[in-house]
Amino acid sequence: MRSCDDLFFDVVSQIHLPRWSLGRVALVGDAAYAPSFFSGQGSGVALVGAYLLAGEPATAPGHPEAFAAYERTARDFVELNQALALKGSAAISPRTEEALLRRNRALRDPAHLPGVDGRAASSALPLPDYAKIL
Repeated sequence: MRSCDDLFFDVVSQIHLPRWSLGRVALVGDAAYAPSFFSGQGSGVALVGAYLLAGEPATAPGHPEAFAAYERTARDFVELNQALALKGSAAISPRTEEALLRRNRALRDPAHLPGVDGRAASSALPLPDYAKIL
């Protein structure tokens, strides 16, 4: 690394906000709760959040209630998917030679891939059917 002229470092982070709205402004997706690419759930979580944020105002008496319902409905789901990043970081950026060999073997042969925790997290929230509510 001392002689390398193109070494790159970057920061991987998550967003953990105490609330996702203030006044008439609500955040969604990476602006509100970026789960980090280590989770593998960024797009899915953002789509669920966008769906809820679009549906709740149609069923609530005003934006404060709609935003509160959006967060109440999505918060546990988002946090469950954010937690996947803690497991995902070890798989993507192995810290030992043995872990690196396991990761490379899994990339070459899907039979060596880890379990399906991500699938359980990505489907952990039954979405409201706003068409039936309206």
